[in-house]
Amino acid sequence: MRVINIAIAAALIAGASHVNAQQMSSEGFVTMAASSDMFEVQSGQLAAKNSKEASVQQFAEMMVADHTKASQELKVAAADAKITVPTQMIDKHAAQLNKLQNAQGDAFDKAYIEAQLMAHQEALKLMQSYAQTGDSEPLKAHAAKASPIVQRHLEHAQKLAGQ
Repeated sequence: MRVINIAIAAALIAGASHVNAQQMSSEGFVTMAASSDMFEVQSGQLAAKNSKEASVQQFAEMMVADHTKASQELKVAAADAKITVPTQMIDKHAAQLNKLQNAQGDAFDKAYIEAQLMAHQEALKLMQSYAQTGDSEPLKAHAAKASPIVQRHLEHAQKLAGQ
């Protein structure tokens, strides 16, 4: 299991590094940010219902609230940039959500926390990168505003994971 987790983390870091390696289009940013928010809201709803740990449930409820708000703010910024926000998450996020839907008990909590660590590492790199190199001012402002919130979420997930 540990080898799988390391492999997943390495793949995620490689993918997130790709985000930093080249300037992302505004459309690409909106797609990734919207998908990330959808994943956070839906996985948070699942965790609030399925987790047996109060700390995980509280974190999940915070994810639902914060990412619902972030999603609404992204829609405003995207509208200002004349970009349509997708209504479905990307395949990678859908697969992660499916994995969580199939987990139960302690395995669910572990999978949820691991997913949160990876998702927030990726989202933080996305937000920071676009805030610096993006080509749409409304979206850059959204990314800059979201970065410290995502950073706090990542730190909270790290505490839950015991890191």
